[in-house]
Amino acid sequence: MPAYAQISDAIRNLLQPGLVPIGTALPPERVLCEHLGVSRMTLRQARDVLEREGFIESHRGRGTFVAPRRMQKRQQEMRSFTEEIRSRGQTPSSRLLVFRTVEQSTYDREFFGLAEQEKLYEIERVRLADGVPIALERIHIPTYLCPNLDRFNLTSNSIYQILEENYGLTLARCTEQISAALPSKAQRQLLQAPSTAVVLVVNRRTYSDKEIPVELATTTFRGDLYQAVVHSERSKS
Repeated sequence: MPAYAQISDAIRNLLQPGLVPIGTALPPERVLCEHLGVSRMTLRQARDVLEREGFIESHRGRGTFVAPRRMQKRQQEMRSFTEEIRSRGQTPSSRLLVFRTVEQSTYDREFFGLAEQEKLYEIERVRLADGVPIALERIHIPTYLCPNLDRFNLTSNSIYQILEENYGLTLARCTEQISAALPSKAQRQLLQAPSTAVVLVVNRRTYSDKEIPVELATTTFRGDLYQAVVHSERSKS
């Protein structure tokens, strides 16, 4: 194994369990090179690997620091936000911004196949992990699928869990479109995001096991705390 890979592995194994606090400064490059007995080029190769993987971040003139761990969304894993956060050993929570019944748009009607008189729940929440804002979420769900949804506490409960356990809906699959964007001033404030941060916008369509359209959702993630991981295979033709 090349020397830079050995170094990046060693540092990764140190940082991965979360034992080193976020924001901790790494020793200066000269000190690390002397301690490890490697050249600056080798050390920089190792640091480049760790920075690409999101373990460390460099700031010109200030040094290199332990980076906040990014939430990873892996393609082909359909999980709710609550399930994602719990799988990371963190505590999920929400702050409810909007819960109301709204008229359907043309887009809603075409996706859900609604009759003209049908209405939708519109739900907006700030999603948090260990009290840190990670994402803003806006959801549309037809009211006929889950009447009296307002009786549930949506600040501490997963909507997916409520739909499955209380309304007999089995959520089976979703399609997602992911794009990068600049946050609005309101989004930046709600997410407590750095002024230089971008956001990742995930538009999701969710279906039940009976192919019933259940949810239209737009989730805006902090780009510095979230990354999408896509697994692709080359077709054999």
